[in-house]
Amino acid sequence: MGFLSNLFGGNKEDKALRDALGMIHRIIDDEKYQLELLNPVMKEVILSAPAYDKDPNGTGPFGFIETNPIPVNGPIGQLAYLSKLETQSGQRILFHRLGAMGTVDVFEAVSFNGREWFIMFADLYHPRRSRLTPDGFHFTKEVGQFSGFTNFCEDFPYDFVEKKASMRDSGLSMAYIAIGKVSDQIQNRVFTRPLAHKAKLELVKSRLSSFQTQ
Repeated sequence: MGFLSNLFGGNKEDKALRDALGMIHRIIDDEKYQLELLNPVMKEVILSAPAYDKDPNGTGPFGFIETNPIPVNGPIGQLAYLSKLETQSGQRILFHRLGAMGTVDVFEAVSFNGREWFIMFADLYHPRRSRLTPDGFHFTKEVGQFSGFTNFCEDFPYDFVEKKASMRDSGLSMAYIAIGKVSDQIQNRVFTRPLAHKAKLELVKSRLSSFQTQ
């Protein structure tokens, strides 16, 4: 029960609260439960795919190129995996989905303090998440509440509050980080893309456009 009290500090004797927090725990961490939330067709495709930490035929830096994407278990698996990443300096990341190159989804990410920016690649058609992390990352010891989105954010990451609110109908909103985790950074406008990242982002967007027209 340590998870529940650490997460929200709620009354452990309140069964309704414990049940609700237990459900959040399942959404965040339980890979089998995450698959149960998918539509049956996608679930069947994912379950028929291989389970591995890294594509044995992948080439290039793991997680940073479409030829060596991170294997994850569906869209919720993407949220769970990316939300658990932490940089070597101890920063978790905000992220959003830019688009797809075939079966590989492309994400833009930034550290909570706004100092590091990334382009990452994930393949959602696998029955479990990878146990490996890209170079420069490890898995956080914090509760991995969701810190990003599987759709595009027009004003990333300044529209985080708005996008989180839009998740209410999906039932996932309660699994997201508290706004207070990033509210100061958003208010102080610390998120500015470096020139090198902007150039990489434009290149990726042009490639995404070419995939859409094929």
